Amino acid sequence: GKIKDLRRQVKYVLIPAQRDARGKLLEHECSYVADFVYYDFALQQEVVEDAKGMKTDVYKIKKKLMLYVHGIQIKES
Repeated sequence: GKIKDLRRQVKYVLIPAQRDARGKLLEHECSYVADFVYYDFALQQEVVEDAKGMKTDVYKIKKKLMLYVHGIQIKES
């Protein structure tokens, strides 16, 4: 009863795919996949959580992009 709407492996697009004028793919999208997303009753907000063992350089950049692009701070556990 502390959370609701638990979802796993939720994808967030950070940078969309880049295409040329003809539609040819130049760069694939950059995305972040959250381990868990849920509504926390105590916080009265949705939480994006990542179960991290080691913070890679790529993860650190994606964490910053999540805040910049989506306004979401990732909770790490």
